[in-house]
Amino acid sequence: MTHTHNRPIVVMQSATVGLEVVAGLDQPLLLNGEQPDFAWRLQQALASATVGCRLYLLGDEAFVWRLHGQARAAGLEDDEIRLTCSLPGQRLVYCAHCGLIQATGPEPLLNCIGCHVGLEVRTHFSRRLGAYFGVCNNPDKPYAGFQP
Repeated sequence: MTHTHNRPIVVMQSATVGLEVVAGLDQPLLLNGEQPDFAWRLQQALASATVGCRLYLLGDEAFVWRLHGQARAAGLEDDEIRLTCSLPGQRLVYCAHCGLIQATGPEPLLNCIGCHVGLEVRTHFSRRLGAYFGVCNNPDKPYAGFQP
């Protein structure tokens, strides 16, 4: 893989997302989440990124925040990362009871797949975790689960 140096890195969840972002950039490195070698290519791009490199993440909330965490772990700073939630879809929810982060849809109530507690998804969002907080929606019967 070519060193990215200061080339912008554009990571798209699918090939149809974010073409307008790409048009305004000078020689961007394009990565598509649907490519079979995507994880390896992303790891290589993040490893070769230098200070001042710009990373553009385009997709649903679960996709962009998961990759935001990877980029931060690789050493990129928040001001080097641009997030665009350009797709409706999944978001990440952190269970305050068992600590599991799970991908869910936009519904406000769900059952945790880890501890089976019925959760209410709060509007509080943790940038560090890249997830919304889910708390027990019925403290009197936490394991009764959510019944739609």
